Amino acid sequence: MSRITLNRRTLTRAAIALGVVLILVIGIGFAVDSGSKSDSTTTAPATATSSAAAGSATPAPESAAGTDLACGKPATASSTASGANPASDATDCGSSGSWISGSGAAQWLQVDLGASNTVDHVVVVWGTDYARRFKIRTSTDGASWHTIEEVTDGAGGTETVALPSGTDTQWIQLYLEKSAKSAAPLYSVVQLEVYSLPGASSDAASSSAAAGAATSVATSAAGSTSAQWTGQFAGYGTVAWKAQWGYTDTGQFGKADLSEVTDSTAPGGGSALRVYYGAGSSANSCTDCPNPGGGQFYQQLSSLGATGTAMENSETLDLKYSIKLPAGWDFGEAGKLPGLYGGTIGEESGGNHGKDGWSTRYMFRDHGGAANAGEVYLYTPTNAGPTGYGVDYFGNWDWTADGNWHTVEQLVNRQTGSVTVWFDGRQVMQDNDIATGISAIPFSGVFFSTFFGGHDTTWGPKAAEYAYFADFSLSTAIQH
Repeated sequence: MSRITLNRRTLTRAAIALGVVLILVIGIGFAVDSGSKSDSTTTAPATATSSAAAGSATPAPESAAGTDLACGKPATASSTASGANPASDATDCGSSGSWISGSGAAQWLQVDLGASNTVDHVVVVWGTDYARRFKIRTSTDGASWHTIEEVTDGAGGTETVALPSGTDTQWIQLYLEKSAKSAAPLYSVVQLEVYSLPGASSDAASSSAAAGAATSVATSAAGSTSAQWTGQFAGYGTVAWKAQWGYTDTGQFGKADLSEVTDSTAPGGGSALRVYYGAGSSANSCTDCPNPGGGQFYQQLSSLGATGTAMENSETLDLKYSIKLPAGWDFGEAGKLPGLYGGTIGEESGGNHGKDGWSTRYMFRDHGGAANAGEVYLYTPTNAGPTGYGVDYFGNWDWTADGNWHTVEQLVNRQTGSVTVWFDGRQVMQDNDIATGISAIPFSGVFFSTFFGGHDTTWGPKAAEYAYFADFSLSTAIQH
């Protein structure tokens, strides 16, 4: 994350002085023609404290930095101190005023750009009350949010926050977490400006990824590129959600036991997928289990356009997601959790796998006296164990059942066969040369697979349990 602090007054004076010098040297007077401003009124969403720019609209300013995409666009906020300082003052093209929040450390200000745009950087012009710590978040639907940059040492004034190259979004949110004012914290933003690269084109809103999923190809400062995808669970099961996830019905089961829930604590925007596991439940193949439980579906990167193709053919792919298990969760004998897969669906698990598929799901299993020990459960064409039902590679972590969200991340290298795992940002496993025989099998995407088992009644929990999943993301580079 890079941030540039600018002094607008100094820049303005310098620009004026340069203009005077040019006029004196060239000796030409320029007449300034003031055009009239057209009246326009826009309406912000009714679901938040909001106000849209109304009345006289100033054209979006253009400069070497590009055009301010937020100029005159609808703005909404978590709260407003008074009607005299609405959210729209932050996107009024510099006409007047500023947005001032209500009191409280956690606040947000967001703008709807009206269509998907490739965004390069955000400029925040602070008032007296600025944020010491804040995040820039993006959304394709205005409901599910993904953090793309974070500032932890805000200094006020005018701050420019560079965004990852290739950031495509319709909504930009300024998520404020810590105020510079210790007593009765609040925030004031004179302007929230959003810029694309000069000459960059905007896509129509209909072509943007909706329902909490986004794809992009980002270029690092070193010049290397990384393909990226994020997926939430807002709108789970709808046609739009399936399209943005690259979901396929092939190989799925347990639809009735998977459901979208709202959770304000869920990373990525407040939506989560809840999975039900019935008492005594096991794999879908269990014919005498007293209750059903768990579920499974596959992602197909081939359905995600150029970004999906880049991830399919990459040497490495990194999957990161969040999981929440209620306190006292019964781990039973063992169970599966989502991971990555490659190749043909149906040839990466289940004991009847073939030569054209592989997978790296997680498991919780009794190991060393801990029923919640973490492991990677591996299938490859050349490494699926003596029975063909997968190989257990235990790491140095336990799955935590405390009612809080935890992140798990795995990086698979198809060329070296290495698998690396991080739990809550701490590396807990790195095994080299275990995912053998997969160098010629492309990545296929997320293998969302979770159930107890095993294939019989001995594996499942004694009573019904629920697990929660949120904020899935893929990248050809390490994410944490």
